[in-house]
Amino acid sequence: MPPSGETFTQLSPEPWAEPAIWQPPAPPKKSRAPYFLAAAGAVLLLGLALGIVFWPSGSDSPAQSTGGVPSAQGQEPAPTTEETGEGGDVEGQAKEVDDLLEEMGGTRSELGGVVTAGCPASGMQRILDARQTQLAKARALDVSALDNGPEMKAALIRALEASTESNQRYLDVAPGCPAESEVADVNQRASSAKSEFLGYWSPIAGETGLPSRGESDI
Repeated sequence: MPPSGETFTQLSPEPWAEPAIWQPPAPPKKSRAPYFLAAAGAVLLLGLALGIVFWPSGSDSPAQSTGGVPSAQGQEPAPTTEETGEGGDVEGQAKEVDDLLEEMGGTRSELGGVVTAGCPASGMQRILDARQTQLAKARALDVSALDNGPEMKAALIRALEASTESNQRYLDVAPGCPAESEVADVNQRASSAKSEFLGYWSPIAGETGLPSRGESDI
């Protein structure tokens, strides 16, 4: 007991109660789903890469692109340069030359009839028009696939130029035919050019199965 005359204050029993201290809430747990998705994508890409690397090279493998349109199954392969020459289709180009020679032969036969008839102006004009058309066709010929094609073409053009000049001289004196001396020089040029042309043409005609012609045929 305390001494007499003193006062005291009664304390609460220990420990004294204190208010709870505030703490922030715990952060939410991170989802593991993105990690699973990333891992799955990596595995898929790895599988595709391995599939491409180890794809079998047999007949079932995709055809490699060659820069052109793939040919249909069973279709004949395109001709090689050995079959067609450097510039294109040998047989096709030779046939175009032969077609022109056929026209020239027909005009030469018609000219004989016109001369026999006394060289009328209408007949000579018809011959001249035909020769000029043939000359234009000769200049437009593609002979890039034929042996000595440019030289052969040049000779054919010279032959037709000379023939056209001769026909013009006939027309200039029509009706009636010129004297032989008046057209001898140009006819000789035509003959020489035809002979040169046929020297190039005959081997081509033989190889392609086309007629071998003479000067009087064109």
